[in-house]
Amino acid sequence: MVASDFETPHARVDRMEAEGLVSASQAEMLRSSLRGETRTASQQARARGLPGTFLLVAGAVGVSALTTFFVAFSGDAPPEIQNVAEQLNEPGGYGAMNKSLSTILAIALLLVLPLIIWVWLHNSLVGREEKVFEAWADTQSTLQRRADLIPALVETVTRYLGHERETLEGVTAARSASGAEIERVLEALIEANQKSGEALQGLSREALQDEALLARLFAAQSGLSRGITSVLATAEAYPELKSGDQFLELQAQLEGTENRINVARIRFNEAVADYNAAMRRLPGSLVASVGGFQRKAYFRSEEEARDAPELAFD
Repeated sequence: MVASDFETPHARVDRMEAEGLVSASQAEMLRSSLRGETRTASQQARARGLPGTFLLVAGAVGVSALTTFFVAFSGDAPPEIQNVAEQLNEPGGYGAMNKSLSTILAIALLLVLPLIIWVWLHNSLVGREEKVFEAWADTQSTLQRRADLIPALVETVTRYLGHERETLEGVTAARSASGAEIERVLEALIEANQKSGEALQGLSREALQDEALLARLFAAQSGLSRGITSVLATAEAYPELKSGDQFLELQAQLEGTENRINVARIRFNEAVADYNAAMRRLPGSLVASVGGFQRKAYFRSEEEARDAPELAFD
């Protein structure tokens, strides 16, 4: 492994520009694609959930208030001594103290139980929404990982082309045309990576409610996948490049990243489906309307059913 393997993507782009492997405009496009750094799951966390201690406090306050009310208005007369044996043995008999306590508990439950149910439903929606944010953070992370691999791929192919021009004097017309083609697809890859990075930048959790925005991001990511496929397919004309250790390692990393992107996208859509369904069901829909919860969009193409493109590395 060479020292350049330990470079950050930004440092790699700076070095490629300094060595003349890419033009200034291409370097800026690559930098633009690398600025879509994602937030961590902890940064995505929201403080919308009502803490469990709130339930205990609310219940204690309710019971205390009822007890105080009962004692305050029960009168100043001394309590009557109850003949428990006599009253409990009568048909329909009851203990006076038991009835009073039961009344207090019943009223307390009538007041506190709806609050407990409401808080439980609210926190349930919050939990589902957090799973959506967590799944989206994972998706962004894998998308950014692929963007970080693009400068290494561009450098590997460009450096090989420069080496071939220097060492081969009698290049055939067909070889020259092949070189022009791979340069063209490299340029297209850089542009696709820039568009993908720009679409990924600044995406807040509020953007997850915009179907059109996520559809544009999906289209940009699909274009980047096609660009990678075109570069790898064009590199078939260069056996030395295709068999190089660095190129093979990049192929493996890109293939694994593409698979992880597809898995992350599926998990995100599943989390969105679970959250949206909980929001629409009664009584969750009532809690959602009061709590300001909004439906989330799916990360898919406008045609919806189309899968993410697969890379061919054969």
